[in-house]
Amino acid sequence: MATGTVTLDLAVSARGVRRLFGDREVLGGIDLDLRPGEFVALLGRSGSGKSTLLRALAGLDGGAEGRILVPERRSVVFQDPRLLPWADVLDNVTLGQPGRSAAERGR
Repeated sequence: MATGTVTLDLAVSARGVRRLFGDREVLGGIDLDLRPGEFVALLGRSGSGKSTLLRALAGLDGGAEGRILVPERRSVVFQDPRLLPWADVLDNVTLGQPGRSAAERGR
């Protein structure tokens, strides 16, 4: 899969993005352009490739084929809970904040 950064008028560009799992084609040559400020919803039944496309755009799926151009800095929010079961609520909520402890992060 070819990757790179996008131009100023596009936030994301994908061409011919394809993903196979064995003999099953989950993504079949997706073309997509997203501009800065656009809001996009991916709709489809379970197993239709929504999460697979998002993983490819995030650079988390090395098996995807095609050309994907995305910002150099990007963020991912996972659809599954990612709480630390040994931490309390405040520690989980402030996990990404600057500081080494919850006390330094505003506790």
